[in-house]
Amino acid sequence: MIDSFYKKEHLTGKYLDPFNGFKEKEMPFEIRHDDITGVTCRILPGRYRIPVKPDIQAYLEKSTTSNCPFCPGLFEKGTPRFTPNISPAGKFQRGKAFLFPNAFPHDRFNCVAIFSDEHFIGLNELTPEAMQDGFGVCCDYFKRIKEVHPAVRFCSINWNYMPPAGGALIHPHIQTIVGENPTSYVARITAKARSYQEAVGSNLWRDLIAYEKETDERFIASTGAIAWMASFAPQGLAGEIRFIFHGKRSFFDLTDNDMIDLLAGLSRIFGYLDGKNFISFNLGLFAGLAENDDLWVQGRVLPRISLLPLGTSDVNYFEKLHDEIICPYVPEVIGGELKDLFQTRKE
Repeated sequence: MIDSFYKKEHLTGKYLDPFNGFKEKEMPFEIRHDDITGVTCRILPGRYRIPVKPDIQAYLEKSTTSNCPFCPGLFEKGTPRFTPNISPAGKFQRGKAFLFPNAFPHDRFNCVAIFSDEHFIGLNELTPEAMQDGFGVCCDYFKRIKEVHPAVRFCSINWNYMPPAGGALIHPHIQTIVGENPTSYVARITAKARSYQEAVGSNLWRDLIAYEKETDERFIASTGAIAWMASFAPQGLAGEIRFIFHGKRSFFDLTDNDMIDLLAGLSRIFGYLDGKNFISFNLGLFAGLAENDDLWVQGRVLPRISLLPLGTSDVNYFEKLHDEIICPYVPEVIGGELKDLFQTRKE
C-alpha cells in the first residue's frame, strides 16, 4: 500500500530555444507528492548544476572568536543558565560540550548545545567523535526535563549548520525542543501513521522501510537499527536524506550503539555533501518521550545552498507561498550515490 502514498506525474514544458536557432526544445519535469509527509515538490533535472562552493573564509572573517558568545571569554558571562531545579550547575556538560537555555526560545523548553569551544568545524571534520558529546548532552537534558516535567511528550534535536541554513553563528551548535504538543510536521506524520494502522492493521514505518528496501530506488543502507534513504518528495532544493530507527518508539529506546550508528552515518553524509561543494545543511531528529508506535524515532538532512553569484536564497515563492518545493536533484540519483558511499566505508 505504500506505493499508493507516492504520486508522480511526468510533464514537459516546450519553448523555442534562443541558444539553438530557436528550435523547439522540450524540458521534462516531474510533480511528486508524498502523502505521508504531505510534501509536494517539482523535480527539475534540467536545472541541475554542480554547486560552486562559497568562500568559507568570507564567513569566518565576519564571525571571529572575539565576538562569538560560544567561545571562551564570552561564554560564561554571555550565555543563559538554567534555574536550580533543572540544573544546579546552571548548564549541562558532557566532555567539552555544554547545553543551556536559548536566549530567544522557540518553545517552552528550547535549548542550545555547543560541541566544544572550537569556533569552526568544517563539514569534512564533523566526525562521530566531534559530535558525540554534543548529542550526548542533549540526551542528558531530555532525561532531566522528563523527570521535572513528566507531561512533556515530544522532543527534537535540530541543526542549522552555517548561515545558508539559517545558522546565526558559525560556532557549531544544535538546538533541542521539548514540548507537550508536537510540531506541525510531527503531528502530520504521526496522524498519518495512526490512520494507516487503523486502515491496514500494520505499522507505517515498518512498511515504509520494507517498501524502500524492496524497490531499491532510493534506499541507501541499513546501519544497526537505522534505515537510510533519499526522500521521494524532498523538502529542499538540493534534495533530502531520511533516516528511521527500526522499532524505536521513544527517544529513550535509543542505545549507545544506536547513537554511534547515527553519528557515523551522519558523518558519511556530511562528507558526501562536502564532496558535492555544499557547505551547509539543516538536520532534524524527531522522537517521542513516551513510547508511541505512531512515531518511530526518525530524522531528515536537507543540504542548503546560496545561489551564486548574488547569494540568492534557495527558497522562493513556490516554497513560501505555494507550499511546494522546487528540486533539480533527482532523489534516486542521491540515493544511489550515497548507497555506494555507505557500502565502500562499512566497518
